[in-house]
Amino acid sequence: MKRSLIFAAILCCVAKTSVLPALAKPALPAELQAIVHRYPQTQFGIAIYDLDAGKMVYELNAQRFFVAASTTKLLTEGTTLALLGPDYRFTTNIYRTGPIDSNGILQGDVILQASGDPNLSGRIQPDGTLSFENEDHSYDGSPDTKAVPGNPLAVIDDLAAQIAAHGVKAVTGRVIVDDSLFQGGYPESGTGVVVSPIVVNDNIVDVTVSPGARPGDPVTLAVSPQTPYVTFVNKATTGAAHTDRTVSIPSDQADSVGMRTVSIVGSLPVGSPSILYAYDVPSPARFAEVTLTAALQTRAVAVQNTSADAIPLSASETGPNVIAAHVSPPLSQDVKVTLKVSDNLHASIMPYLWSPKHTLQAGFDLERGFMQRAGLDTTQIVQNDGLGGFAFIEPQYMVHYLAYLRTQPYFQALYTALPILGVDGTLFNIANNSPARGKVHAKTGTWSGGDALNRRVLVSGKGLAGYMTTASGRHIAFCYYINNLAVPHGQDASRVSGQINGALATATYLYAP
Repeated sequence: MKRSLIFAAILCCVAKTSVLPALAKPALPAELQAIVHRYPQTQFGIAIYDLDAGKMVYELNAQRFFVAASTTKLLTEGTTLALLGPDYRFTTNIYRTGPIDSNGILQGDVILQASGDPNLSGRIQPDGTLSFENEDHSYDGSPDTKAVPGNPLAVIDDLAAQIAAHGVKAVTGRVIVDDSLFQGGYPESGTGVVVSPIVVNDNIVDVTVSPGARPGDPVTLAVSPQTPYVTFVNKATTGAAHTDRTVSIPSDQADSVGMRTVSIVGSLPVGSPSILYAYDVPSPARFAEVTLTAALQTRAVAVQNTSADAIPLSASETGPNVIAAHVSPPLSQDVKVTLKVSDNLHASIMPYLWSPKHTLQAGFDLERGFMQRAGLDTTQIVQNDGLGGFAFIEPQYMVHYLAYLRTQPYFQALYTALPILGVDGTLFNIANNSPARGKVHAKTGTWSGGDALNRRVLVSGKGLAGYMTTASGRHIAFCYYINNLAVPHGQDASRVSGQINGALATATYLYAP
């Protein structure tokens, strides 16, 4: 189906449901089925639950497994709020392993003990809230992709300033990151960012690429943050107008002390807007060590040993040996970032933190117990990580889970963290002209892959699950899943499938009894 026909079908449906008719409202099933029937090769799962009456008002394949993608983050963040609490705060300590002499020489190492805080970044605002951009920098390669304004190393710089304020003028040993809290070191399956207990600027270096004036000109690069950890070599060029964007960041090379060199290749068409691309740092611990070392040197604190050799770490230190500390904003703020922008890294970290054992299995054992105490049948879901990389959920399970969360004391923290239809987060550009705009608070989810044979994209999973107050004043929990939607080459597959879910939400808003 041509792009214009796909959007015409979506807009026809939205237009059909955008004005309340003067006569009796059509039945909700007919409105929903009109949308579903436009996509005969695609599987739909729908569950709509009336929270006021405590009953299901519509079901379609509601007891079948669907690819849940990032709607799984509702499970992760709900469990996080239940087990840790919305007011939980991370504390990241830096301690010394030796004394500081009268000349300000620290005889030993400086060790940053990673706490799992995912926001050692520039997200923190003066009022203690965390900022976000609707299209987060981990989802790179789109004209909408942005990094939050400000200094991405603000927390690292503050920690360095605290160390200098202790009178430290030189460190005889090394700056070391203790990332032993849990076993990370692998790329999460969504955007490929490396999971780790230490997270500086979301473990990303932002590379903004701008085209030159003419085809064949080199592109220009703007790198943030600029650190000794990585050097970028510009081999990308400006392509002809209207050609595909082919800029990429291939595998890099590391030297003997862990510093990286990366070549930027491909092309960006002339006249294109600047595009942010994410370089996922391969070693978050080494990245943090290098950035903290550089921040200390900026404050005239010399670090004599900058090698990358592994050094056995002692147990964590407290009391007078702590020379810097960072306390995070409340956990509810991170839940907001995770759900609003669908941050895979933040969601991947959370299950490790639920249990004192700091393993995924121990965390999921606690999640299962939490859900079973809520009276939910966990055999109706499949979850293997925090982000939804391998997850299947029955729509009817999701709405019953959402109904339970609504009764909990932390519900408001979760509700205000959800993207709002047509307004912000991952729903900022969905159903902007719908009468349901601003009335739907819900989590999105997208999983897709290429179809090279037909030059298209297959959206294997697209979801929308959350809450709305309908036009008739009913409080609704809903879940929509779209599996296996083919989208032609050149279209934004996430947005095309998102608009279909937006049409389902509009129909529910207008016609739910």
